[in-house]
Amino acid sequence: MQGKTLYTILLSIIAVLTLALAVLIIFIFTAYNGNKVNPSSKETQKPLVERAVPKEERAELQLYADEGNEAIFNIRSTEDHPNSFLMASISIIYDGGKKNKKLEERKTLLEKNLSMLKQASIKYFLNKSFEDLSKDDAMDDAQTALKAAFNEIVSTDSEEMIVIDVVFNKWIKQ
Repeated sequence: MQGKTLYTILLSIIAVLTLALAVLIIFIFTAYNGNKVNPSSKETQKPLVERAVPKEERAELQLYADEGNEAIFNIRSTEDHPNSFLMASISIIYDGGKKNKKLEERKTLLEKNLSMLKQASIKYFLNKSFEDLSKDDAMDDAQTALKAAFNEIVSTDSEEMIVIDVVFNKWIKQ
């Protein structure tokens, strides 16, 4: 009699553990496989391809022209400089493709995104104060940040890093 009771208890323990294992396996497959099948709305982007571009394959697009049409950016107010602004003339140096075969296509791509490129410039300078823009490396930081922002904007239509450099022809802060 005692042997049957022990045998029944062992069988019930094995049954409970088997059911728990089955529930755990079902949970793992439904919870974690669902994430792989339906990726979130933010897709992982492939890194942009950057190539060494010779000078003859580079082209320039003036985002804010140099001939009296400079952009005046409002910058973040501080106690020392409450109503500050930056006057800048910005040009984009971009890759025209090997032997300039993609020059017109890329010029059209940049012109198509011109308003977004200008908006990225405005957003960048709105977050900077007079003190930030007075630092020695402020122009270099702006070039790096705007280059990354511009390449991100045009990367939706291209797999290559099109924007090579951002050039400030004029930089006057007040």
